[in-house]
Amino acid sequence: MNEYVNRFLSLRCSGDVLNVVRRLHEPEKEISESMGVIKHLKPIVLAEKMKYTLLDLCAGNALTSILAAHMLPIKESVAIDKKRRSGYYDKVKKFTYLEDGIENCDYSFDDLILISIHPCKTADTIVRIFNDHKNLKRLILMPCCNGSYQDVIGYGWLHEDKKISAYDLWTLHLAQNIKDAKVKIVTDKKVWSPKRNIIIANR
Repeated sequence: MNEYVNRFLSLRCSGDVLNVVRRLHEPEKEISESMGVIKHLKPIVLAEKMKYTLLDLCAGNALTSILAAHMLPIKESVAIDKKRRSGYYDKVKKFTYLEDGIENCDYSFDDLILISIHPCKTADTIVRIFNDHKNLKRLILMPCCNGSYQDVIGYGWLHEDKKISAYDLWTLHLAQNIKDAKVKIVTDKKVWSPKRNIIIANR
């Protein structure tokens, strides 16, 4: 079994989280994606407990933001998607599910962390939202569907033995379009998905 899935199942809250989100289409894949993002989110939150509000954009079943609400010391966890999924979301403390487009949300508050896992072709929009709101200090983005991009430069984050794919170039395009932030890319091989690049931006 996948290492991230084992870690998730060892959490005391794992049963509660699964009961909230109900059915997962690809459990091992989705859990590993969430745990991969939680790995980078956790040290940020633990360094300043109860400071941050988490915004999970294009959240889908909201597995990651539900998990964060259960296991991390955050003020609130908010999932945002244009179509709310079926689940027992109202039973989770310090959690809200907003059914809306991500461009309609209020990003003017301080101490917000943006995360998004596989937001399809809205990844460019998420980068633009981060760029347009300088109060946003953190972004953790795991892109998926390739969009259009022009020339990109710099392959230092890739392992020498890794073949550069269109997905890698799309990831680089997104990362290089992030403004006024320190940006790094991690390819997490513990995530059970071919789309497992994670962009981490800090201001």
